[in-house]
Amino acid sequence: MWSIFRLTAGRPRCAAIAPAAASIAAFAASAHEKPIMLVPSDAAKQASRRRKLHLAASATLLVAWATLFATTVRADDQAPDAPPGPLQRPSLRTGKGTGHERTPPEVGLPPTEAVDAAPVERLFDDWGGLQPTLQSRGINVQFNALTEFGANVAGGTHSASSFASQIGFSTDVNWERLAGITGLSTHTIIVNRSGSNVSRSFGDNLLPVQEIYGAGGNVAFHLVSAYAQKTIDGGRLDFTFGRMNVENDFASSSLYCGFMNNALCGDPKALPGGDIGHSAYPDATWAVRGLVRPTPDTYLESGLYEVNQGLYGNKFFRTGFRFNVSQDTGVYMPVEAAWLPRLGPDEMPGHYKLGFGYNTSSTYKDFTNDLAAAGVPGFVTRTRTGNFQAWALADQMLVRHGPGDDNGLIALAGFIHNDPNNTQYAHQYFAALLDHGIWDARPQDCLGILFTYVGVSDRLAAVQGIQRSLGLPLSNNATGVQSHEMLLEVNYDIHVFRGVHFQPDFQYIFRPNAQANIRDAAVFGFRARVEF
Repeated sequence: MWSIFRLTAGRPRCAAIAPAAASIAAFAASAHEKPIMLVPSDAAKQASRRRKLHLAASATLLVAWATLFATTVRADDQAPDAPPGPLQRPSLRTGKGTGHERTPPEVGLPPTEAVDAAPVERLFDDWGGLQPTLQSRGINVQFNALTEFGANVAGGTHSASSFASQIGFSTDVNWERLAGITGLSTHTIIVNRSGSNVSRSFGDNLLPVQEIYGAGGNVAFHLVSAYAQKTIDGGRLDFTFGRMNVENDFASSSLYCGFMNNALCGDPKALPGGDIGHSAYPDATWAVRGLVRPTPDTYLESGLYEVNQGLYGNKFFRTGFRFNVSQDTGVYMPVEAAWLPRLGPDEMPGHYKLGFGYNTSSTYKDFTNDLAAAGVPGFVTRTRTGNFQAWALADQMLVRHGPGDDNGLIALAGFIHNDPNNTQYAHQYFAALLDHGIWDARPQDCLGILFTYVGVSDRLAAVQGIQRSLGLPLSNNATGVQSHEMLLEVNYDIHVFRGVHFQPDFQYIFRPNAQANIRDAAVFGFRARVEF
């Protein structure tokens, strides 16, 4: 009861599936990934078994979806007071926005608002009266399941398909309401994860197709975060302390999880990919963060986050419950300023953010170290101290369709820059549209379109060019010189039933892994989510 487990099932909460289908998908993904002891002669049998499991699971889910879609509740039969849609503020990452957001309560909300924010539509409604009882005491509980499927049907190194799944449980406790402790709340998220990511199967290690996969691999229980929040003066001052990730509060938005690719869901990939100090879901480190609101529509925040080189790895972070500091190398210090206007007579919300982060670690290795290790004349091993990141992000509702903060046509854009001496992700641009409620007859459906560009460090590319000319293996596990990668994603989130969403998804990857020698890849898939 001391904390709340927040789920993340897709980072707009637009994807879900019926309980039976979700269970079948999770079982199929787990069975597919379950390790089996093999002797060399068994390899062909194992490959055949995996193909059969893929086909069976795909067919089962497609049939389940078709059945559900055929029986979808008509708009005029839906409850008039139904929640505005899947992009709810409180939720677990079921997809860093479809009911699976990694992002906990909106930055700077007082505990009461943070815990009691926008109502969540559930498959089992109010749990037989349990939810209202808990909420009246300041306790908010979420439980959801997310499945993401991707199949590379053309391009890449070869065709492949995979499932990735997550079951999440989160709690938020308003201690002011529960025990009379003014301004205090606690927040916790625990998840179960299984499956794999299809991107690696067709040669792409930069922009994972399925954002829900990663960090810890197949794991029964994984602690995402557990922290306390204290607000003062009605939320003008806001402090958090505990196990948190940077993505929890900086450069993030629940809107970003309207997309299945990890290029954006949670926060732009170039930030956590560009510096391990910019920690991201589903892992966390010890941290403290402070925020001040000079005016109701502005804030300035900063924090100190432990930098642990073991982050995302199985040895130290597989379960998230092992608070090992032996791999600590420094502190990550982010700063972000934001303007949150509500424009026009329709009060259309917007978020405009500028931020930067600095990592004090002295562990950054020069890209030329691989040349020195190979004995190439003129190169010596070098390390650097400190790494810098900067970001500019914006989203703005352009047309309002309904009363909610996400009920309308919303434009998103952003730019991220990293020090090209220290990371492969030199910069990233993105532009996107989310139209939630595009049809009057389908007020909870959501159309999403995303384009993103990731530029690889020119220093890394120069080293790879030298390696290729000398016949050496290329740095960064590349099979060709890396330069840039682009992604186009189009999806449509279908509100199938109360608490159930299904999101068909198409992604086209230009230059997978930022390499010209890998064919452009076309990936079809879906994201399915149930908020129980």
